[in-house]
Amino acid sequence: MLALLAFFVLSLRRGLRGLFDAMLVLLVAYAWFEIAWGWNYARAPIEARIGTFDAAAVNPHAVAALRVKAIAELNALAPLAHARESAGYDRSALRTAWLPIVRALGDRWNPHVGAPKWTIVAPFMALNGTQGFINPLTLESQLAPDLLWFEVPFDLAHEWSHVAGFAREDEANYIGVLTCLRDPDPIARYSGWMSVLFALPPLPRYAKTTFTPLVWSDFAAIRARNAHNLNVAFARFSWGTYNHYLKSNHVASGIANYDEVTRLLLGIPRTRAGLPRVTVR
Repeated sequence: MLALLAFFVLSLRRGLRGLFDAMLVLLVAYAWFEIAWGWNYARAPIEARIGTFDAAAVNPHAVAALRVKAIAELNALAPLAHARESAGYDRSALRTAWLPIVRALGDRWNPHVGAPKWTIVAPFMALNGTQGFINPLTLESQLAPDLLWFEVPFDLAHEWSHVAGFAREDEANYIGVLTCLRDPDPIARYSGWMSVLFALPPLPRYAKTTFTPLVWSDFAAIRARNAHNLNVAFARFSWGTYNHYLKSNHVASGIANYDEVTRLLLGIPRTRAGLPRVTVR
């Protein structure tokens, strides 16, 4: 990526011929992206492919019940997760929990995923609140440097799911949540339930007694990080751009697609092993 950026800058300094060369490189890079990964946006949504999605299960009562469940799990898991903060999450266990999910949803190969890689755009991720992305040319996962320890498992599983060919954000969120909930590591499960809570329709306020002090302290840490790092104007511009990008790639709801994970969590039944129940291959 650094070499590509350097070539682009140097090409622009050579006048019209350099501009032509730069445009040619961009065209090749775009074709590479479409061939390597971009075509995944054309895949049918998973609820249309698995044969078990129940739209009737997605209703206000179910949403309220899921919120109650998420709150209870966060309160129960917080002390267990915090006790392991210094040790960190178990990436190997996370992958073990993740792989059967993507295979159940249709992958017939074992995607090569691992530790997130360093990225030159890390400072911009902190500025606009991007938690992670995959390099579209190398299919490697990158995570924001300012992620909090309890955010990492879900965000990494989310990016792995993109590597596995699940382009839609709700699907990557869905796989990320199931991964964390299947993982025996309390840090991963805490991360997964927190992502579930944040995807639910927001309430005006929560009573102080709704969450334990540990959970409230983690919410405060997220707010403090965002207040310190986030540039509102840049975030609005970059997320607006991404919104248009998603809509141009068959995701009609744009960035709102992230929170549509709730439909999948409620509408897709799961096996006793926590895997999506699938009847159509």
